[in-house]
Amino acid sequence: MYKFLNALVIFGLSIVVVPPVQATPMYVTADFSGGISTVTGLGNSLGLQQTAACNGCAAGSVSGHVAFDQNLIPGSGTGTVNVPLTSFLGAADNIVFSITFGSEPLEFGFGDMNVLGGPSIQFTNGVFDGFFFTEDFVLDGKTYELSMQGESWAMSRLKTNSTSDLVAEGFVTVGTSELKNQEPFGSTQPQVTIIPEPTSLALMAFGLLGIIMTRCRVYPFAVRRIPG
Repeated sequence: MYKFLNALVIFGLSIVVVPPVQATPMYVTADFSGGISTVTGLGNSLGLQQTAACNGCAAGSVSGHVAFDQNLIPGSGTGTVNVPLTSFLGAADNIVFSITFGSEPLEFGFGDMNVLGGPSIQFTNGVFDGFFFTEDFVLDGKTYELSMQGESWAMSRLKTNSTSDLVAEGFVTVGTSELKNQEPFGSTQPQVTIIPEPTSLALMAFGLLGIIMTRCRVYPFAVRRIPG
């Protein structure tokens, strides 16, 4: 009977103690694009032009690259969700996130020194809906700020009196098919261990208690022989 109880307790404990299945992130890389809808004189000096008026020239272009965990895409009916972009094994910063504007070009991305927010990729009801990203940068002694909110972006020059002048603004093309050239990133992915649930921890404690109780029943006390 005690052997049966021992076997049963050890079997139950082994089910709990064996590490749970590890979830492997599924990183996917993709390209995206956009356009420039408004440009001021400052924008022209930075190599930017309206996309519609530029007829495909580099000065009117907006393009980028992103890598994200496909498992984190929210389902339909979840509203607007920002999924933070993070570094992962084997991926350079410009693989995780980068965006380029105009003909000079102006390049921004993951890991830049003056990032104030993001980058995050945005989904609305499970559909790609742009990015959240804010970064300050300096050109020719002047301070600028790029701000991306969903499908819209704006570039402004910051002044010392806390005001700003618009440089350019535009959009990222969003929708179900606008993350183009999607493909898995590499074959080796970092693994994330799932933390045991409270129920599993309780079962583990119960198993240990069962072993102790069983041992106590088999060996309730020790008998010491006194030499005669």
